[in-house]
Amino acid sequence: MAISATVLLVSDDTDFVKTMKSFLQRWGMVVEVAAEFAYLPGGMVDIVLYDIRKQESNGLSLLSIIRTKMADAEIILVNQPNNIQLSMAGMQAGANDEILSPFDTAILKKKIASAIQCRKKRRRKKSFFKRFEDAMAAIAFAQAGEFDTAVDLMDESEEEPSSHNNRKKGGTAS
Repeated sequence: MAISATVLLVSDDTDFVKTMKSFLQRWGMVVEVAAEFAYLPGGMVDIVLYDIRKQESNGLSLLSIIRTKMADAEIILVNQPNNIQLSMAGMQAGANDEILSPFDTAILKKKIASAIQCRKKRRRKKSFFKRFEDAMAAIAFAQAGEFDTAVDLMDESEEEPSSHNNRKKGGTAS
């Protein structure tokens, strides 16, 4: 089963990067690679796989940069079982999930698929709030007599893809 996603692999372990990149690409993903504190791509990233196995507690400063620069990305930490404090700090700093090394690649694939589903749900939720915001703005414009502006706002809101629009057309939301 191919997974359509762009994954940013952040690690300074070249063997790990080489192995993971090969697995991820075989699964159908586009893979970007960034070594510690190196260039972070500015493009759309769905999943960040952040290797913290060799990090110290101060090594999570890059995590906050990633979270700021890629706010919509799901971040999965790769950690060691005995590194509980760093794991907790990583979750507090914005990571969404964690996988402990060594791990079965089937488990990683499930975690990535789950992260993509979480991201899709979050985007639909934002879409709902955006539509609600547009509706409230349209009401304000309509009350002020600006009917064309109100209609334009509602038309823009309806153009956004959402599960609600799919249901209106007879489809089902997934």
